[in-house]
Amino acid sequence: MMRRSFLVSVLGLAVICGGIQEQTWAAPLAQATPAALPESLQSLLNGLDTAASQKNLEAVLAFYDPEFKTGDGLTLEILRKQLPTFWQLYRDIRYRTTVNRWQQQGNEWILEISTTIEGTGGTSDRPQNIRGNLQATQVIRNGKIIRQDITSEKTTITIGATPPTVQFSLPQAVRAGEEFSLDAIVQEPIGNAILLGAASDQPINAQTYANPSPVKLELLSAGGIFKVGRAPQEAGNRWVSVALIRDTGMVLITQRLRVEKP
Repeated sequence: MMRRSFLVSVLGLAVICGGIQEQTWAAPLAQATPAALPESLQSLLNGLDTAASQKNLEAVLAFYDPEFKTGDGLTLEILRKQLPTFWQLYRDIRYRTTVNRWQQQGNEWILEISTTIEGTGGTSDRPQNIRGNLQATQVIRNGKIIRQDITSEKTTITIGATPPTVQFSLPQAVRAGEEFSLDAIVQEPIGNAILLGAASDQPINAQTYANPSPVKLELLSAGGIFKVGRAPQEAGNRWVSVALIRDTGMVLITQRLRVEKP
């Protein structure tokens, strides 16, 4: 069994944008350019990016409301415990957040944001790199993040000198009870090399944030992973992950799958 290290990438992104169940906002967000964003909000986002990039845990947590909690079950306590473990994997890490649209509703600011995380770690003969992207709706009140809603999220971790190049295909959203396909195809010829792989699907909640589940690797007879799954009958968010490993390196990919009401 192999520890499900895909999840640390999600925890890394979660410092910027935790997830909650989908909400319907009172009105469509107005288009805006970064220059039109109030200076106080831009300073907050820049400060959070800087604190996370510097691995300054207390500075990061200071940007959140004390009662911050997401529908996924992510809390400040989970971030406090898990982020240092994640950051230790990377010598250098950088968070970048941009605002796509924004709107003020009463004393709250609602932002649609995009966040990118990039990190490098490992050793010279076994490098480890991470790249993640997510989009979310973020709500800020009195200079603190009070809640957020992730709409899309994908993270790729590569380990080793020459990890497999993978073409990954998974829908971002499906209806409850609907079938969906997962394809993770290795682009390089396999030849006589051994290829190991695994796929996992689990709900996003406090338990999976705090206690990543193990994954059992299997010998693959083809150059990738091809599966057909069926979404659960209840709406919610899930992490779908794949691992592909060969003698020259490995790649770990996690994507958020939204299961929506029929």
